[in-house]
Amino acid sequence: MFVKAIEETIKFTRPLLTGRMIYQTKEILNDINTLIVLNNQGDILTCAHISDLFQMADDINNVFMPILEELKDKSTKEIKKIETKYAIKENDIALIHNILVDIVDNPGRLNIIKHPVLDIAIIRLENNKNIFVKDFPVFRTSNPLIGEHLCKLGFTFPEYSTFYYDDQENKIKMHNEFMHFPLFPLDGILTRNIVDQNNEVTMFEISTPCLPGQAGGPIFDQDGYICGLMIGTKRITSYYQQDMPFNFDLGIAINNETIMSFLDQNKIEYNKKDK
Repeated sequence: MFVKAIEETIKFTRPLLTGRMIYQTKEILNDINTLIVLNNQGDILTCAHISDLFQMADDINNVFMPILEELKDKSTKEIKKIETKYAIKENDIALIHNILVDIVDNPGRLNIIKHPVLDIAIIRLENNKNIFVKDFPVFRTSNPLIGEHLCKLGFTFPEYSTFYYDDQENKIKMHNEFMHFPLFPLDGILTRNIVDQNNEVTMFEISTPCLPGQAGGPIFDQDGYICGLMIGTKRITSYYQQDMPFNFDLGIAINNETIMSFLDQNKIEYNKKDK
């Protein structure tokens, strides 16, 4: 039912890889999220909370890289003093490294534009020459309807070992290995529209959850037109009877009219079709 739509959507959907290093063990935790490339300038649409990973990396790396350098060749006693001085805990994240995959060789500095209220952001690249993506999403101009059958697509269940810690340079680096990140589609129906804090209908529920990693990815109809941006999952807890609770997980998305308005306000190029 969504075979052709998925084939088209794959063309502009990309992963964001994030490696986080645990201070004490130097273990690298691998994470993955989803991005949508909008146009031949390489402008990216994703969730605001995902775009925060770039600022988080700058903040943490700027703090910890000098500390890691200070710790080099120190005795156990000296290390304890330094840890106390900086209030370092063994499970602290000491380094973060983000990678945009298959968008451009060298993106340069990123300009991040976040929506003032909603969990949506635009990422603009300083270096937008030689963008690898050649096909781009088409947004339908009308919001999807309650009961409409939709599909979401994103990267989830990360099973890769791309990153390693270089203790000489105090950096997270990449192995030069082939990386394969399969996309995971999941369909459902639109269950309810959702109003935001300004009492405007800007979001909707879908009957299946947003799996970890699918946030930032597209949700689309059977023709492949973009209907929304996945931002997360809402858990509903209810009861058959007082002693019989049950949980139900619903996906949450920003609707396409809200996305297009946000893109227009920031003069971002995109494709749309009346439907």
